[in-house]
Amino acid sequence: MFLSQRPAPPLAAHVDCLWYSARGELPHTRERSLPTGSADIVVPLLQDHLVRYDDALGNAARRLRGAVVQGAHDRFNVRGTEGPSAVVGVHFRPGGAAAFFAGALPALRNRTELLEDLWGPVARTLRERMQAASSPQQALQLMHDHLLQRLMTAPAPDPLATFAVMAFRREPAGARVAPVQHASGCMPAQFIRRFEQAVGLTPKRYARVLRLGELLPALARCGPRDWAQVAAGGGYADQSHLIREFRALAGMAPGAYRPVRTDQPTHVALPD
Repeated sequence: MFLSQRPAPPLAAHVDCLWYSARGELPHTRERSLPTGSADIVVPLLQDHLVRYDDALGNAARRLRGAVVQGAHDRFNVRGTEGPSAVVGVHFRPGGAAAFFAGALPALRNRTELLEDLWGPVARTLRERMQAASSPQQALQLMHDHLLQRLMTAPAPDPLATFAVMAFRREPAGARVAPVQHASGCMPAQFIRRFEQAVGLTPKRYARVLRLGELLPALARCGPRDWAQVAAGGGYADQSHLIREFRALAGMAPGAYRPVRTDQPTHVALPD
């Protein structure tokens, strides 16, 4: 079972969607999650902990008991998928999480940490209320209302970061940092600092993730194709550039990319 809802304003400016997922056991026990450039909250309702690995080989598992926040990533991470699961999630817009995590986003890059470490005991209380909810819809509403309450006292978004994210997203395959920085009117160091503070990634790292993310849905639907043509259409210098970037961000060659489902292009099962 999967439910997804887009919040109404003013939360919609910060949150792309809230979602609920419930499933039984999967045929695999680990998945590679490819980067999206955005932060997420994940709240386990059924299981007592979430598993994250330090590498694709499944070594050094971290068992995180309670809700977690996943900072913006510019490389893949590996998560455990053992056993049945029921979770509520929040997928923030790029830069949208800054209102809820103050200046913590740069330190959260490529990391998953307990939400309680950032929000205090209220994170545990919120999870307990969601676990006691009478329906998935009520659990989603509890999260929605809590985020809205926090937003009321949050600082306004940095207009520079908002401008830059929109500029990059207008043409993901052709996203280049220098023209956006020049158009912002900021000097390079200030532009990088303010963007990273709001998004959690530097502009260059974000542009790389955005370019990869633009490719994945089509690759998930169509499978392997003419990689030179894919590279040209995706904004890469050539096929070698595409392969290098795919390996760096996704941890695999593009020809090995096989998502678990076409509508989940950032999830790739790992063999046990």
